[in-house]
Amino acid sequence: MEKILVADDDRVVLLTLSEGLREAGFEVIEARDGLQALALCQSQTPELALLDIRMPGLDGLELARRLRDETKVPFLFFSAYGDEAFVKRAVEIGALGYLIKPLVVTAIVPAIRTALARSRDISGLQGALESNRTIATAVGMLMRTEGLDQPAAFERLRQRARTQRRKLEDLARNMIESKQDQSVREASRDRKD
Repeated sequence: MEKILVADDDRVVLLTLSEGLREAGFEVIEARDGLQALALCQSQTPELALLDIRMPGLDGLELARRLRDETKVPFLFFSAYGDEAFVKRAVEIGALGYLIKPLVVTAIVPAIRTALARSRDISGLQGALESNRTIATAVGMLMRTEGLDQPAAFERLRQRARTQRRKLEDLARNMIESKQDQSVREASRDRKD
């Protein structure tokens, strides 16, 4: 049974969402503020955290940053605020999704299952990254050239591979070879000058 943390300061929303998710087959832990949610994620390591944006203690965005930096708990947001600025910030932080209130549990269960599957995929790919020097080198190149952190650089590389319908390792190898070729050309040009 997959464990999900639900964090919202509105008791009615928290109770309704938690009960609905339990009925859908999830184990649910509840938090009424951001600090409690962080502590529960650190101690119980749920497979996914559903975070309201506006909460006391830590707001959802700051909580998500802390989850990203201090734990391996993936997250998605739910909020009454659907404006583009909130969604953009959520994506930049690394959210697996963004749901708009009011929430109907039967309608969000597919989004939760999709987020859980994507989280497992990312976790598996990050494990591959740790064991694959070629991919790790390409991720490092993206981090340096595009000013990204490791998860964002890895995701960028993964998206490029998917868009180009190529294996991740093949794309990484080509990036490295292109960079090496460029360095050789620059060194040759410098010697001529």
